[in-house]
Amino acid sequence: MRIWVALVGVLLPLLGLACGSGDRRRCQEEFRALVTFRTEALEGAFGSLFAVLPSEIQIKFVKRKDPDYLRFSGNMAYDREHATLILPRRILSANTPTPVRAAAYYWPFYEDEQYRQEFPIVEALDNVLWNAYLQEAAHAAGLTWPHEDCASVRVEKRLPCEMVIAGIAEYVKSVRSPLFNSNRLDIIWPEDFSDFRNRVWRTDQAYQDVRRYGGILLTRPLINEFGVPRTLAYLAQTPFQVEDGNLRVSALRYQDHARESLNASRNEPLLWAFTRNAAGTPAPTTPSSMHVSHSRSVIATAEPKVKSEDSDKKIPRLLQPSD
Repeated sequence: MRIWVALVGVLLPLLGLACGSGDRRRCQEEFRALVTFRTEALEGAFGSLFAVLPSEIQIKFVKRKDPDYLRFSGNMAYDREHATLILPRRILSANTPTPVRAAAYYWPFYEDEQYRQEFPIVEALDNVLWNAYLQEAAHAAGLTWPHEDCASVRVEKRLPCEMVIAGIAEYVKSVRSPLFNSNRLDIIWPEDFSDFRNRVWRTDQAYQDVRRYGGILLTRPLINEFGVPRTLAYLAQTPFQVEDGNLRVSALRYQDHARESLNASRNEPLLWAFTRNAAGTPAPTTPSSMHVSHSRSVIATAEPKVKSEDSDKKIPRLLQPSD
C-alpha cells in the first residue's frame, strides 16, 4: 500500500498555495477540509483510530489575545475538555496542498522530502490529531498526555517518558527505520541507570541515543504485533518507568506486561479497551470525553474511506470553524 501511494505522489506532483481569497471564512473552511482529509489519511494508513474521539469536534481559530492562544503558547493544540482543535489564525497563510484531497493520503507527505518541506502544516496537523487520540486514551485511564514524568527534572523519570514519545513518533512518521546496532542493548538500554544518569547531560549524544533508539526498541515490537491503535492506547494508559535502576530489565518487563494486557483484550472492541485501566478493571468515562455534542450547525464532510473495525462510529465530524 505504501508503494502504491508513493507512486501516486510521483505521478501527480502537488502544487502549494496559501489561501489568498481575502475571505477569512472561506480560508477557514479550506482548513477544515484539510483537517478532514488528514483524519481520513490517518485512518487509511493505520486503521481505526477515531472511534474513541468525540463524534463532533469544534475547530477554533484564535488571535494572539485570545485566552486559548495564550493557554497553548500560540501552538496548535487539542483541547480535550472542550473537544476543540485550537488553531492560531496565522496558519491561514500557510501553504496547503492543491488539490486539498491529496491530503487524504498519509505517507506521501513523509516519503517525499520536498512535500514535507513545502507543506509543514500537514505534519503539524497530524501532530495535533495524534495528540488528540493519545489524550483521549490517557484520559480514559485517569492520566494526562504527555505523561507528567516527561516534565520531570529527574532523568530517571523524564527519559523513560521521552522514550515512549520518541518511539511513537518514529513509527508514525518514518517510512524506514533508522539504521543502528540493535544488539548494543548495553548502550541503548543501560543496565546501570544510576551510572548513566550521573555521567550524561540531556544534550549528550548518549542521552539522545537512549531516548530515540531505546524508544524504538521499546515500542516497535509491540506495534508490529498488535497494531497502532491498540498499542498507542496502551502506551498512553501505561507510563513506562525505570525499575530497580535497570533500564533493560524495565523495558523487557514493560513489553511482557503489554503483551499480556493486549493479548487479553485482543478480541474486545477498541472502545471497550479504552475503558480499562492498567490494572484491567473498568475505568470511569465521562460524557464530555466520549460523546460531546455542540449546538452549532454541522457542515457535512466526506465519508471516511476506511470504516472502523471496532465500532460503527465514524471519523469525527468537524464543526463549522469559529473565531
